Amino acid sequence: MNYGQLKTAVLEHAHAPELTAEVAGFVRLAEGLIRRELRAYELAYTLDESDRVALGVYTLPATLLEVRAIYATDAAGETFALENVGVVGIRNALATSPVLSYAVRGDNTIEFRGVPATDAELEVLYLGHPVAFSADGDENDLLTNHEAIYLYGALHYLYTWTEDLELAGAARENCLDAIEKLNQQIGRKIGGGSVVPGYNLGLYNAGSGY
Repeated sequence: MNYGQLKTAVLEHAHAPELTAEVAGFVRLAEGLIRRELRAYELAYTLDESDRVALGVYTLPATLLEVRAIYATDAAGETFALENVGVVGIRNALATSPVLSYAVRGDNTIEFRGVPATDAELEVLYLGHPVAFSADGDENDLLTNHEAIYLYGALHYLYTWTEDLELAGAARENCLDAIEKLNQQIGRKIGGGSVVPGYNLGLYNAGSGY
């Protein structure tokens, strides 16, 4: 399912084709609810030259909450994990050394040592939230795997708009129940690691369908 299909599903579920002009707003409000209630979701991003800001410094995705792992590829094509050495440790590593370590900085950037080559790609596995939908063809893993979260979230705001408070309450309950189940699933998978709730982008290095 993509963003356009989600909007259609919301209108069909509510039997409300007359709200076509408003449905994007309902989804946008649902995305805000998801960001507040979903502690974090597992995502992946590939850093490349377009993300570099200076030497070994790269910009991180805006929706990132916590880096879980970073992988590089050696000359033989083998993938290996980099070590998180922190902002102090990164200063002790030589820029001319192989790319072996990284440090997440509080200004939405990450620094590597040594300095990656211009054609290097670094895979970042992280916890965060998907980027907000924009074009009808937009999609993400959260919508694909847990469409009920988006559907019932948007329905909550649609029914609030139409002042059907009983249906609005039921839709919100279904949405929050699906989010809580996902929170529990993620918590079990990462072994109870600390996850900063919501978009608190100053805490990157915290250490750490239904």
